Amino acid sequence: MDASKKQREPVAFKSLAELKRFIRPGVEFKTVSHANHADMVGLTRVVTTVQTVGFYSKIKDQPEHPFSTCNHGKGFYTDFGKAGNYIFDGTTIKVKDTRKQDRGVIYELEFYDREQNMEETMMDRKMVNFIKEQYPPGTRIRLNSMEDPYAPILPGTEGEVDFVDDAGQLHMKWDNGRSLALIPGEDSFTALPPKLTSLKLYMPLTADLYERNENGNLDDSSTLLEGRELRGYQDQITAALVKNRIPEETERGIMHWYDEADSVDRKVRSAVFTVEKRDRQLWGVAECRVTGELSDTELGNLKEYLTGQASDGWGEGFEQREISVDDGGELYVHLWNSDEWSIQTEQELFSPKLADGLPELCFSTLPGTGALICIKRGESDYYPSDWSTDDPQQNRELADYNNERLGVTQEQRLAMECGSMHGWGVPGADPKTYEQNGMKMGGMTLG
Repeated sequence: MDASKKQREPVAFKSLAELKRFIRPGVEFKTVSHANHADMVGLTRVVTTVQTVGFYSKIKDQPEHPFSTCNHGKGFYTDFGKAGNYIFDGTTIKVKDTRKQDRGVIYELEFYDREQNMEETMMDRKMVNFIKEQYPPGTRIRLNSMEDPYAPILPGTEGEVDFVDDAGQLHMKWDNGRSLALIPGEDSFTALPPKLTSLKLYMPLTADLYERNENGNLDDSSTLLEGRELRGYQDQITAALVKNRIPEETERGIMHWYDEADSVDRKVRSAVFTVEKRDRQLWGVAECRVTGELSDTELGNLKEYLTGQASDGWGEGFEQREISVDDGGELYVHLWNSDEWSIQTEQELFSPKLADGLPELCFSTLPGTGALICIKRGESDYYPSDWSTDDPQQNRELADYNNERLGVTQEQRLAMECGSMHGWGVPGADPKTYEQNGMKMGGMTLG
């Protein structure tokens, strides 16, 4: 039998969410029964436009049918409504009449997958993939106009793309809290330039200093300088780093030489080497401008690339160029060295280190209300517990019980309380403080 003449079977659904994911332009459905529109029963309708709150459809092969020309030519509108309005009975979808007290079934539907030839399928897939590439999650959007007569988003509203579905619709997280999707080709919108944030990656800095002897000649041997000794040369080194940049690096810095077409290339808009004083020493810094957030894998790939540039690429050329210093000597600066060298984020290098022996979380009670709370390692403040009662004494017992189950000692709890309130780098955030002093206190009483 010809595939085009093969009887198609209706599709079964279990929930409204599943139905919403299925409905897209080209999907066909029939009204099996209708309490108010007997003239609609048996007609094959084709979905034309899908929105977050509903969809439009027209009668198949009947463009002049009243159901096809209504709503200013957009077709018949069907509101999704609430999940409680539906009964999913195998392949039959029953919709309740919300206007009647008994909420009986007003109509029944059957859905069929859209008819497509192979060429159409490939074209649709290519278009959807193109849209996904053009508008990745996090893309900022400003709405110009929305073709939704029921609940449109106001022009000028901004938001960001959450994801693009398989129908090519942009599901949004609007700044006003709404989530109505955008339909490319129907809604008018503008992609905004991405917001850039600064990411600094620090590396230890060393240099060879060649001084002049009594005859005015440079010594054959050099003195190795490290971060503390290099603080006085910050201005000269900064100027030399800027001078070493070439015209090709004007826009993206050393990211110009990044040769992988991946997410790191898309997210890291620029990176340049500079220097900065921190903790009484001079550090080499890769100063990056980034869109969105880098995953752990992306950050690792960026660090690997910058390490290569510091050691064998950009940095190898830079360390061979002399920097004149005030006493007539010459300085040769190394962005990379083999001795315990690393490249780290600001948080990794300079944030207070958590004390050993702290649990992932513990329970405690608030001093004022006696409410049961949770404290998470490394995080400020606390989280209310769903197990909290109106009885402070019972909450203290619950805290002790849960801590015992988790293996959290009194000393660890006290350290967690202190860390959450006063910072994780203070002595009170170390359990050893209470082990040494023999402090035993109940509840969140510190500070």
